[in-house]
Amino acid sequence: MAKSAPMTEMQALRQYLEETNQDLAAARAGFDQTADQDLLEYYLYEINALRAKHTYLLRQMRSLERQAVP
Repeated sequence: MAKSAPMTEMQALRQYLEETNQDLAAARAGFDQTADQDLLEYYLYEINALRAKHTYLLRQMRSLERQAVP
């Protein structure tokens, strides 16, 4: 069985960003499909948290890109 090469930090950030995008899409779909007030509040909270995570991951990626440029 061949081992795969370990992910670089940038690859890991890209994977986390993709997972966050998928989670965000799921939260938005849940928000769109519910009428329950408590669930709407939950989805709003989750969407805001995921948007903050998305912004953080983008900042981390930009920081790594700047470090890579001499």
